[in-house]
Amino acid sequence: MTTTFDEREQAFERRFAYEEEARFHTRNRRNRLLATWACERMGLTGKASEGYVTAFTDGAVVTRDEDLLARLHDDLRDAGVEVPLPVLRTEMERCARLAQAERRVGLALDQGSSA
Repeated sequence: MTTTFDEREQAFERRFAYEEEARFHTRNRRNRLLATWACERMGLTGKASEGYVTAFTDGAVVTRDEDLLARLHDDLRDAGVEVPLPVLRTEMERCARLAQAERRVGLALDQGSSA
């Protein structure tokens, strides 16, 4: 027989696991939106765009945000696109808000980018 304490502990553990999974999926969606935004600026379409988004999101799973922004900045610069880091941070924040909103309502809301 479980006690009330055991039941609460199990509920807290389930809640923690759920919230961690939600954070992971939201961050992954943010990175996907950010990579898609970058593809638009670099003029990548089709398979090239899909490949970049996949490579970017796969490499971003355990990357700190500042390192991710530096990588994105370098990729854009290498493609001949100059975007200052503050603009990239703002875009990352926009993508994060969009990913959070999508998570809440359960559908993709992105209808374009802010810049």
